[in-house]
Amino acid sequence: MYTGDGKGKTTSAWGQALRAVGRDMRVAVVRFLKSADSGEIKAAGCLFPKLSVFGETSAYDPRMDQRDSSVIRADNERNFDLARRTILSGEYDMVVLDEVNIALHYGHVAPDQMLDLLRSRPDHTEIVLTGRNAPQWLIDEADLVTEMVEVKHPAKQGIKARKGIEY
Repeated sequence: MYTGDGKGKTTSAWGQALRAVGRDMRVAVVRFLKSADSGEIKAAGCLFPKLSVFGETSAYDPRMDQRDSSVIRADNERNFDLARRTILSGEYDMVVLDEVNIALHYGHVAPDQMLDLLRSRPDHTEIVLTGRNAPQWLIDEADLVTEMVEVKHPAKQGIKARKGIEY
């Protein structure tokens, strides 16, 4: 799991995915609270069919608190169902659930659903979770947790997110 307020959670998970693809593993990434416009999606197309990407949140805007948005909730519920089917299919050696911690934090995914999914995964499938606000019960469940700590960030200086750097 990669969590915390610092930059690099998604980047680290994609690095894990890239390493796995390099070892001839099949990898899937299910995205929560992410738009279609991201550099990792463009790069992933070059690695298909070894790396498959699923999920999108249509109305998500990271500058706004949208935890009560019915559209966001519906997208997250659909993405979690997609994650469950992807993991339980047994087709993948690694499945990344990108920003699932925020979906959990917002209450769009129930804790018992998440625990059940993690505990019922095929033995050969590695699960990588990302997103800030990881709940303590999920941290306790994980085998490896890295917390990203923000020391300095360009957004605090008014610098807008840059293609290829932040997304």
